[in-house]
Amino acid sequence: MLISLVVDFHAADVATRERFHLSPKRAEALYQALHADLHDDTVKEVAVVSTCNRTEMYASCPGLTNEVLPRMIAMLASRWTLNESDATELLNIAAIRTGIGAARHALRVASGLESQVLGDAQILGQFRRAHANASASGACGPVLHRLFETALRAGKRVQSRTALCTGTNSVGAQAVALAAQSFAARSPRALSDATIAIVGCGKTGERSARQFAKLGARNVVLLNRSPRRAAELGEELGFRTAPMDALYTELAVADMALVATGAAEPVVCAGELQRARAKAKSPTAPLLLIDLSMPRNIEAAVATLAGVSLMDIDAMQPTLSAAQQAQRDAIPAAENLVEAELLEFSEWLASACARDAIRPLRESLAEACRRELEYAMAVDDAERLSKRIVAKVMAAPMHAFRETLARGEPVADLTRSMHILFSGQQHGDTVE
Repeated sequence: MLISLVVDFHAADVATRERFHLSPKRAEALYQALHADLHDDTVKEVAVVSTCNRTEMYASCPGLTNEVLPRMIAMLASRWTLNESDATELLNIAAIRTGIGAARHALRVASGLESQVLGDAQILGQFRRAHANASASGACGPVLHRLFETALRAGKRVQSRTALCTGTNSVGAQAVALAAQSFAARSPRALSDATIAIVGCGKTGERSARQFAKLGARNVVLLNRSPRRAAELGEELGFRTAPMDALYTELAVADMALVATGAAEPVVCAGELQRARAKAKSPTAPLLLIDLSMPRNIEAAVATLAGVSLMDIDAMQPTLSAAQQAQRDAIPAAENLVEAELLEFSEWLASACARDAIRPLRESLAEACRRELEYAMAVDDAERLSKRIVAKVMAAPMHAFRETLARGEPVADLTRSMHILFSGQQHGDTVE
């Protein structure tokens, strides 16, 4: 059975998402903590997807019954949070899906249908990295590999075949559009004359910088912990760069700043910003700060400073929603593509039980053929010949499984019989 636990912007505000966010480091620790559980008879595979708007856990638990399901969900929540009280709160807010519902959600996320910005261009890359990280940690197996591969394929098809991903389809680009509108409303100057700081040159920061350039901004400074990345992007777009230790100096004279770093703690604090603005003789000058980080990287107290306006991802939501009508028209076509990919995954998942049940029989027959051929014929290629014989013998059982699945009939009795008859240890005894 597939299980997904999801904390996203649909049901949790930014502060709550922040609490339950799993950074790559925390996700790796979770994989290690779950490692022992991945070898028991219930949970076999786990993967975590974390973005600025969501944290999700997917688990594959073959053979899980409805009676055991609540205990399994509680165990996954406790591994996520590391203590029981937080686990209880997590379960109160998390969206819990099982079976095909969990698979459908994964495909919708990868396709941008569940993003705060419909058709978010960044989600596919984030989903791909989550799959790679889970795979590298040994927490991903055949079911989740197949699920993520299907989700990534669905996302690519939605991007290439629908209009869902057209327009300003990332949080960074939407934030820039909002910043430009806000600047135009409060200043007679053109955006090309505005002083803008972008803190963080990852995917979100890069998209923001490109959008500012597209809108005509010229006086933009890029700050990044990796100076080389900022320098490369600055050279391409014609923007200047500054080291991170010049952060407050740059913010003190900026009209607006967009912060999108991966820091675990705030990088912009109220006290230091206030002192820098006073030193620059601009203690009350208008300054719009937009925080696109998860966890948030701008201290909440910054909003109390004179002249400073602070927006986080949740504060942007009304504007984001109003800007997405063009993408909404593409939703039906995108959902049809997702459902087509989901059907293929469902068929693969349904046949997995048949493959697992048949495998012991195949191995038993192959071993018996090999031993008997070696004994009777002393042939050098007994293994290859035995595989050919087994393939012919197995054709009819596999056809029966496929026909049963095609008719929509349950195969539980067939698979149970196969496991009983052929999953035990083979002794090689013969009956004369």
